Amino acid sequence: MRGRFTYAAAIVFAGTALVLCTTAPPPPPATQGVGLRATFVLANPAGLLALDDAGRALGRIVDLPAQSAPATPTLHPTGKAVVFALTQQPDRKTGFGSDLYSVNLDGTGFRPVVQHEGDNVFYASPRFDSTGNVLYFHRRAAIIQAGSFVGNEDSIERLDLRTSERKRILMNGADPALSPDGKLIVYVHLTQGQPDGLWTASIDGSNARPFFKTKDTWWYLQAPRFSPSGCEIIFSAAGHTVSSLPSGAKAGFAHLNIPSELYVAPCDGTSVRTIGQTGDDVVPAWSPDATRVAYVGTGAFFILTLATGNVRTIAQGQDFFFGDLVWLK
Repeated sequence: MRGRFTYAAAIVFAGTALVLCTTAPPPPPATQGVGLRATFVLANPAGLLALDDAGRALGRIVDLPAQSAPATPTLHPTGKAVVFALTQQPDRKTGFGSDLYSVNLDGTGFRPVVQHEGDNVFYASPRFDSTGNVLYFHRRAAIIQAGSFVGNEDSIERLDLRTSERKRILMNGADPALSPDGKLIVYVHLTQGQPDGLWTASIDGSNARPFFKTKDTWWYLQAPRFSPSGCEIIFSAAGHTVSSLPSGAKAGFAHLNIPSELYVAPCDGTSVRTIGQTGDDVVPAWSPDATRVAYVGTGAFFILTLATGNVRTIAQGQDFFFGDLVWLK
């Protein structure tokens, strides 16, 4: 199991470690404009890859700095650019961490949006509001006391891209998802840095509360994503029960050897249903028409049709052991 510590940037860190510690075949070269022909964008240690509708790599959208790893991409509402987390070699002034970068799908306009301000500060999981003028994201910062690491501070923040006004709106949260009507945030709530459930809040961070009105719980969960139409969320989780955790079990740590599944729930949190087992933790990506879901894991690229539950393997290979997808068209 990946057991991502995606929630800030452990997945980004792990991806960088993979880049640094393994010798893999070189990724396909960057080709200007390749993203405009792509059906999917996949962020993994090989880079920001443009894929066609059969999961074939068309090339990298942009040449990223050496020994860096992208993660958690999101599409701008115009459909012309993505923002993603990028972990690079430690900066001389700000140390090790991850930043948020933007790039147009045609490969132009590569630039930082949010840069880490200190050592062990990580930014991840950017999400646009429907106007594209406001960006929400997760921030994780290590807490150091007397020279020793004692934990992490996790928050969800809001950045107005027009004015640069920035505000922290939620504590102990990660991986935000914004409802299509712009009224709600659903996010992974954290206790001591580990996921303990899905929570929801108003778009300004007020009225934060558990998302589910049922007694459903999971030992581990990640990656809530709103459907582009209607009002449903999908997420990846493992260890489903309809009561509290077993005695002695700790959220996030009881996940080994328990297969993950994809779940769908209505926006009011009154029910939940499983739509398929994935084995490993995955990051689901809705199709634009909300009828299918794509994900990568265990060395393969899968597409699940919600109406039938049918899962197709459209591609296999080293690029598909883990990564974060965006379904463009």
